[in-house]
Amino acid sequence: MSKAITGHRYRHYKKETMVYTVVEANALDCEDVKPLVIYRSEYETPDHPKGTIWVRAKSDFESKVILPDGTVADRFTEIDLL
Repeated sequence: MSKAITGHRYRHYKKETMVYTVVEANALDCEDVKPLVIYRSEYETPDHPKGTIWVRAKSDFESKVILPDGTVADRFTEIDLL
């Protein structure tokens, strides 16, 4: 499991080009005080420009997913810093 770390880069399991930088790994939801991860895209699509900010529950960011072939993978995998 990849742990979210501020300033580190991660690849999303869906696509090699879906790379993100964690802006803040220890944010809190103001309503229920659940841990959140704030991260920024390092790629762009027709719908979302590079630099789009995303927020996800820390438990989701650090979770595993089951791929169509049955393989279990990290939702986000840390990659080398530039």
